[in-house]
Amino acid sequence: MKKALAVTVLAALTAFAAQQRPPAPTTPAFEKMKSLVGEWKATVPGMGEVHSSYSLKSGGSSILEEIIEPDGTSMVTVYYPQNGGVAMTHYCSAHNQPHMFAKLDGTSNTLTYKMTSIDNLTSPADAHMSGVTYTFKDNDHFSAAWNLEMNGKGDAHPFEYVRVK
Repeated sequence: MKKALAVTVLAALTAFAAQQRPPAPTTPAFEKMKSLVGEWKATVPGMGEVHSSYSLKSGGSSILEEIIEPDGTSMVTVYYPQNGGVAMTHYCSAHNQPHMFAKLDGTSNTLTYKMTSIDNLTSPADAHMSGVTYTFKDNDHFSAAWNLEMNGKGDAHPFEYVRVK
């Protein structure tokens, strides 16, 4: 009897807390990123077929991206609204975590992320992602050009995505 009462009280408190939650913060840039929620695939030159998924998390206040490379290696990126734009942390298979920020310029269909800081980079010469440009083409197509920097030189790797579902 006590256990049933405790479960009932806990359920009521959880429901009450959910009703008291403020709306998830957002920005135009974050709304643009939310349009990617779903499953995607891309054929990347020199790499093969890549699969990516985007899902809303934390009550709609963040987006979780998972990129699965042809060899099965998985990387995740978390996007969230910040200061009128969208920030992200990319958990790279190079074992570092660049933090980036982008803002939407007017009605542009492009978001260009630039690195603001990075964790676990042993040397600035080590391989790391220093930026990425998302170009939103239509509901079922977008591109992401990830900039890999190493030894002070950058090289953009284009991912041309098609929605799977």
